[in-house]
Amino acid sequence: MATGEQAPEEEPKSETPSSPKPAISAAGEQASGEAIAASPTSGTEATKQFSGELPVTFQEVLEGLQERTRRGFPLFSLVLQPIVGALSHQVKKEFEIRVGNPVFFTTAMATGLNILLNLFAYPVLLVLFAVGLNGVDVLFIQKINSLVLLGFLWGLVEGVYRLKEGIFQARPPEDMIFRGSFYGVPLSGLVRSLMARSVRMVRGLPVPIEGFYGKGFVEKLERERRYGQAYTINDIGEAYHLRIEFPREVPDIGLPARSELPDEMPDYDYQLILKDGHFIIKGRCPDEKVRRLSGNVGAFPAEFTTVIPLQEKVGGFSHRCKDKILEVLLLKENSESLRKFK
Repeated sequence: MATGEQAPEEEPKSETPSSPKPAISAAGEQASGEAIAASPTSGTEATKQFSGELPVTFQEVLEGLQERTRRGFPLFSLVLQPIVGALSHQVKKEFEIRVGNPVFFTTAMATGLNILLNLFAYPVLLVLFAVGLNGVDVLFIQKINSLVLLGFLWGLVEGVYRLKEGIFQARPPEDMIFRGSFYGVPLSGLVRSLMARSVRMVRGLPVPIEGFYGKGFVEKLERERRYGQAYTINDIGEAYHLRIEFPREVPDIGLPARSELPDEMPDYDYQLILKDGHFIIKGRCPDEKVRRLSGNVGAFPAEFTTVIPLQEKVGGFSHRCKDKILEVLLLKENSESLRKFK
């Protein structure tokens, strides 16, 4: 199980830039494997290049890895989408990676279609149950309407609970947990075992239990982002798929100077290093005004270093960064795809 940890003391330290776009010397690139070109994350896909990175784009590597799994599978997944939507959040995410095509399957769409399906299926199930107990004559009495209404309310309440982050907290889809239905959760283990040969969740996104609320108390997932711990890793056969979320919100510390800062966290600068069987991510907020807050508020380091031990040796990687989400494909040393893209 891959876990994030603080970098060892002997790990080479990144240079401290004096501006949001630091210049890194050629000597530093060769010595530490840090970025050749540095620029903060942004709303558009980043084009930074790191030592050890493949000379092709992230999308080209992703499509190459998914080429064999796309044949015949997407149409099948499109038909099954309302049913697969009943499964647990993590299993649906694994299934989404397995399909590799958002046109045919996404976790959000599958969950929504399953909720709509349940709004019709639950009343039907209750009516069939009543028929089984009392015979067909029950269909012609007024009480059958109560069962239909009960089934609809059952599906509605369950649907609201499954999407509660989006409904009550107005979170974007990428920050939501798309929970499974009551009957889908027991099936998740079976489906996961069937997918184990192609996709395996190595490390899931931490979902800490929310505690105190109010000014001064930080949302738990946002705190994980600030420490570089909001990441997932999937083993997709020939490669590892790493996804890490950067911080999104500037802390609210209740001081007058806070009003001069934006609510949205400035884009983080980052460095990627592949070294000695570990993948190292260094994130840093380049905005000096925001960095000054780190000494005045808890659970807000101005930078982080996450060290991820890899179970199998990796020979190269490719990455993209967009909308404060960094994705990395780490190709295993003995994979055919690595030889193809090098």
